[in-house]
Amino acid sequence: MSERTPEIIRNLREDHELKQDTIAKHLGVVQQTYSNYEKGHTSLPLDYLVKLAKFYNVSSDFLLGLTTFQKPSTEMDKIYVQGKTLGEIASALSTLSTEKRKMLLDFLSYLLARQKEEQQKQKT
Repeated sequence: MSERTPEIIRNLREDHELKQDTIAKHLGVVQQTYSNYEKGHTSLPLDYLVKLAKFYNVSSDFLLGLTTFQKPSTEMDKIYVQGKTLGEIASALSTLSTEKRKMLLDFLSYLLARQKEEQQKQKT
């Protein structure tokens, strides 16, 4: 496993607002064992890595810290918006100037913050 894997699995769990016990049950281990995976005291077995990748719908490469792209590679070929695949969108992004990419990322941050606010309001 990667030295980043413990941090990645902890962040994913927290981002999904789940408790360690919930993930431990999904893996079929006790909470303390799962806690050791998140702390990096114990290496995450390969079959648990696969289970977590499926559970969170992320790639195993992401869990291993080999990529920052969370989704499995099959996601690159799915149609996302207006007939464009994620791969096509990523290719288009790479043609933008540095300034335009920064503007797009700023706007994306804004949209994500708004979405998070909306989700919080729905929970209350």
